[in-house]
Amino acid sequence: MKLVKLTILEKFRSLDDIRIEQGTENFTVIFRDDEPNEDWVNFHPYCFAGLNGSGKSNVLEALSNIFYHLECCTIAPETSEFLQNDFKKEKSEPVAYELEYFIIPREADKNVENYHNVIVRKEKDKLPQIKIKALDQTEVPIFIDISDSIRTYLPELVIGYSSGENEILSLPFIKSRLLQLDEYIYHLRNRTRLVLDYKLEEKPESSLVYMDYHMSQAILLANFLLQNEDTIKPIKEQLNIDKLHSFRLVINNHKLYYESEDPGLGYLLPLVEETLDKLRKCATAKFTKPANDERGYEYEVLDFYFDENKLTKESNLKTLFQQYFESPLQLFKAFQVLNLLNLRVVDKELKDEVYNSESLYAMYKIPSFKQKEHVFHFNLFRLKKKNSNDQMLLKAFSDGEHQFLHTMGICLLLGDKSTLMLLDEPETHFNPEWRSEFISLLKDCLNKSGTNHLMRDILITSHSPFIISDCFPDKVIVFDRGHQPQNAQDLDIDTFGTSVNILTNKIFKRKNTIGEYSLKKLNAYRERFLQTDNVEGLIEELNSELGDSIEKVLLIKEMTDIIKKR
Repeated sequence: MKLVKLTILEKFRSLDDIRIEQGTENFTVIFRDDEPNEDWVNFHPYCFAGLNGSGKSNVLEALSNIFYHLECCTIAPETSEFLQNDFKKEKSEPVAYELEYFIIPREADKNVENYHNVIVRKEKDKLPQIKIKALDQTEVPIFIDISDSIRTYLPELVIGYSSGENEILSLPFIKSRLLQLDEYIYHLRNRTRLVLDYKLEEKPESSLVYMDYHMSQAILLANFLLQNEDTIKPIKEQLNIDKLHSFRLVINNHKLYYESEDPGLGYLLPLVEETLDKLRKCATAKFTKPANDERGYEYEVLDFYFDENKLTKESNLKTLFQQYFESPLQLFKAFQVLNLLNLRVVDKELKDEVYNSESLYAMYKIPSFKQKEHVFHFNLFRLKKKNSNDQMLLKAFSDGEHQFLHTMGICLLLGDKSTLMLLDEPETHFNPEWRSEFISLLKDCLNKSGTNHLMRDILITSHSPFIISDCFPDKVIVFDRGHQPQNAQDLDIDTFGTSVNILTNKIFKRKNTIGEYSLKKLNAYRERFLQTDNVEGLIEELNSELGDSIEKVLLIKEMTDIIKKR
């Protein structure tokens, strides 16, 4: 998919401040104004650049809310009490908007000629409607209601990532997980055909996928088990991984088979039986241990070892997984749904509170449950780093390494899926080298996944001039407090290949190349210089205290010029 324009027609977070200060009727972000063309097949991510509080993250939040709401409109209301009773579709956030984008329908060949222009419009206190027009269509389409048949014109995946404790982006993704669980349980309660003919790998958990800490293990396994060596090379090289050693899956059969709060539900096993059977066949070893339950249920433990010296070619772990799972994305989705079932312990009161919440702290409303409450979890995930014989737990990875794994690892899974990626400051924990390489690595990972860039748009918010310097000026959108966002090209800022110092000055209004504390020290030397005759000694003292910088060079030149005039 390719975004064209987003217009917020009513109040939404800090974006409303921009609308009021500018005296305009709405807030607008224009992504592109050209028609589909062959250049769209190239890698062109968007970068939102600007100071804190300028509205960058709020745009990502608005887009994630919009696509969450559109997905809700395609779900049968009877599958969730929330959709039936609590979720007033006409009151979603943002309450009024217009979103325009181009997308190739899911069943169509992936080429420029098959793009359709889509406009979604929602007015205040009304349900959203959609207008769809093919490129070769002459008649003017009308707005129609959104239903399940419209799914083919929605992105297959909306992927969200937000660094640190920032929850601006996560709320619609959390709601989506709970809503999907409601849908699964509905089919179990009603013994619908979905239970009888259920194929977990053929039905995604949701189009909304949020990358958090718990997804690291699933991403790494899906890639290392089902990708070829060349594809996973970027991850292995950047994270210094030699190979995976082993991992364990723990299945709580008590939670799968028995729901004490709702005996009529029966058990959750039909949702995942086929996947669990595949995993059992791939396991190197398996055993059970008692769950201390009066009904006699047990924990099932599956161990997986990558030590190929102890395995025949026929029982090689990667070969077995390739036999039972068709693609890395299919395996990732399987792990996703298994992880989703852990939310079964969230009670109705807490669910309702999250569903109806507009709070940025909704994530904290869902407690971290003990592992004995889980239906499924990973355990003892070990790997070997290069030049070391020690086994390392994945949990021991640094924040930056997990961040790299989230953003780059998911790119390797996407293939030709129609995808909108919303990455909110994905480089915050990266070292300077990784920041300078981020866009290049993102491109390499997408290309190695066999991606079709016609099917994807990537939005990145960032304060890093390294990332801005790797984005084309027509793809950098500059945010300034109290002003409508503008294209860098329209501002005559040539971003691609531009020095980070110049970009820091032009976009972040920061002329200095050193920190504020050291700058004050430098200015103190200037004051001392004006009051001393021993300039040479002062320059020597300055050089011993402060490192090299443009500011220091200019000050020393200023000093020496005055010496020459004396």
